[in-house]
Amino acid sequence: MTKRHAHEIVADSLRTQILEGRYKPGERLPSEEALTDEYGVSRNTVRVALDRLVAANLITRRRGSGSYVNTEIGISHSLGNLRSFTALLRDLGLEPGISEVEIRRDPSPPLEILGFLPSEVVWLIRRVRTGSGAPFALLDSWLPDRIGSRIDPEVLSRRQSLYASLAEDLDTKVAEATESIHAEAADERESRVLGVPLGSPLIVIRRWTYDRAGRPVEYTRSAARGDRYRYVVKLRA
Repeated sequence: MTKRHAHEIVADSLRTQILEGRYKPGERLPSEEALTDEYGVSRNTVRVALDRLVAANLITRRRGSGSYVNTEIGISHSLGNLRSFTALLRDLGLEPGISEVEIRRDPSPPLEILGFLPSEVVWLIRRVRTGSGAPFALLDSWLPDRIGSRIDPEVLSRRQSLYASLAEDLDTKVAEATESIHAEAADERESRVLGVPLGSPLIVIRRWTYDRAGRPVEYTRSAARGDRYRYVVKLRA
């Protein structure tokens, strides 16, 4: 069994208390010093644990004031942060899952990838991402033949993350991406899978991803429930 780091134990404990209502929305968490004493760990360990909760949109850290439980909790992603959906779910304390995995060649890929993927043969990977069994998003990814032809659906289902499969099985690591975000109406498939009325607004994200050498890796369209997913922009003067 993999040994858990101290910051993971502290983050999991605080996350559980927040989700179970011990710490209410808007309530201030104990100070870093108090948490250090409570868990018997270093102050740096506490800070790393709190950073994980910030990334999961569970808390907000206010300079000079402390850490506060957010009033709205859901899947959150900060612009400029290239992270997988699996990592987002884990930071929120949900068990990441994947279902309805389909991998096949796509003879008619979207117009958005024309000129992006340098391959005459394009592969489509379709899957539903879940958190603790509940569907959160539908993801469709298009990859060039040199990558898509080597993706094993059973391995992808086991790893839960396309990025993890690319890195660990194909030695392909994503390094940079461009995203566009839109609100679009749920079609019949999205309505059925996500459990929302037909035509409900969804957050649709399109992502063009590159590896460290600047080569195109993936074009993805993800559709998520607007009431369970949001993007966060942090600005500094």
